[in-house]
Amino acid sequence: MSDWVTLQAWLPAMTGALAYIALALAASQLARASEDQALQGRIGLVTAVLLAGAALQLAALGAAAWPVPGLRGLAGFVRIVAGGWLLLLPALFWPLASRFRRGQVRVLNRRLLARAERAERAAAIAQSWLQLAEESAHVGHWELALPERRLRWSDEVYRIHGLWREHYKPQLESALAALHPLDGKRVGALLQDIIANGGRFDAAVRLRRPDGEIRHIVLRAMAQAGPLGLVDAVTGIVLDVTEPRRAAPVLPGQREPVFEDELTGLADRRAFDMALGHEFKRAVRSHKPLGLVLLAIDGFDALALHHGARERDLRLRSVSQAVQAVPRRTGDVVARFDDTSIAVLLPLADVSGALRVATQIAETVHGLALGHAGRSSGLLTVSCGAAAFAGVDDLYNPLELVRRAVQALAEASASGGDRVSAFRPEVLADVSRS
Repeated sequence: MSDWVTLQAWLPAMTGALAYIALALAASQLARASEDQALQGRIGLVTAVLLAGAALQLAALGAAAWPVPGLRGLAGFVRIVAGGWLLLLPALFWPLASRFRRGQVRVLNRRLLARAERAERAAAIAQSWLQLAEESAHVGHWELALPERRLRWSDEVYRIHGLWREHYKPQLESALAALHPLDGKRVGALLQDIIANGGRFDAAVRLRRPDGEIRHIVLRAMAQAGPLGLVDAVTGIVLDVTEPRRAAPVLPGQREPVFEDELTGLADRRAFDMALGHEFKRAVRSHKPLGLVLLAIDGFDALALHHGARERDLRLRSVSQAVQAVPRRTGDVVARFDDTSIAVLLPLADVSGALRVATQIAETVHGLALGHAGRSSGLLTVSCGAAAFAGVDDLYNPLELVRRAVQALAEASASGGDRVSAFRPEVLADVSRS
């Protein structure tokens, strides 16, 4: 029976001592694993308190084990002191635990930030590898987000189109307009089909760049379905498959090509096309306007009927020389556009500037006082159409500039001739002259 009583006296003391020692080990290990400075700075104090509590419990155990006079009172006192240590522990641990929690949150945030920075760096490296691969293979990627129809291009797609990211924001309508008209309609229909039904398509098309160059490209697109199973994006690539053209060398004794119209003495159509491509590209880069005036002799075919073919050619030559004599800026180009019309390319001229030049040309031709038996006035007159490039958001390529000038000229001629007209977007007449 006495052994059972002794065991009952030992168990609380032994359990308390082991609890103190376990808490000391746990606090020490926690301090080593943590990066919190508050806990690491006070771990010595915490461990000392816990070990002191264990020692007091063991002392109480010894006092209870050996019935020496006076030790039982000491054992009671030790129990009271050990209980006091237990009461002090929450007050000591609570601020440390709070600071430890805040410190761990900061540590976690630092670790998450470091991981995010590493992931961002890896993504940037992967993007640079992709960009180098696209440049080497002349292939770019694009994405059409639905339903807002927002188009996004990679840098290589901009290069294939002859554009710059800072100068042009891609739009679906202008991107389709940059293709050959038949190709643009076909690609538009294919896009509508995969948006409605899903799937993918491949299409070989012709691209008209702002500098006038025709590029042969392959478009590949795939519909991407969203969480509800509906198509919410179309992704694809653009592959430039244009064969590089090498200029034929000029052999010894061979004459350089001359880009001049024999009849009028003006630059010919090939020279005009090259100048148009060069000036349009420069206008896009410099954000400057580019004007174009097209003019035609009213009743040109009737000149040969009433005056003969020779007189018709002489009058055409006189008009050409008069147009070339109109005061212009350096860099303006006057060229024979086709059999019946003359083109005046005006760098740095907006629509109003092109209209002023067209008006001067019409007045100059009036001053020639050339006869035309086929006109009610008996005098030779001209009709002029003016258009201008003001930015890639409105006008994507030089062929569109020519089309607008042709449309304005057709409107002036249809109004009875001897008129100057500017391109109007609301006039939808589709005139084709090339």
